[in-house]
Amino acid sequence: MNTKIDNKSALVGLGAGVLVALVVAAASSSGSSVGRYQITATGQNGNGSECFIIDTTGGKVWKASVNPNTKTDDGFFQPKTDEK
Repeated sequence: MNTKIDNKSALVGLGAGVLVALVVAAASSSGSSVGRYQITATGQNGNGSECFIIDTTGGKVWKASVNPNTKTDDGFFQPKTDEK
């Protein structure tokens, strides 16, 4: 079976496919909070451990501490988004 591929048609098809992929990716990522929040913790250093939640979009940071002498932020254990 010998088939020839028209280069112009292949290029138009490839361009249309890339355009559709970009539109789908842009539409699915807007409004999503996946990856918005990062969590990190410090190691045990004699002063107790601390845990941080970082809002990478809004820049807010919440802290929780294992050390009873250090205050844990009021909103640390509360939901972080307004999504319902």
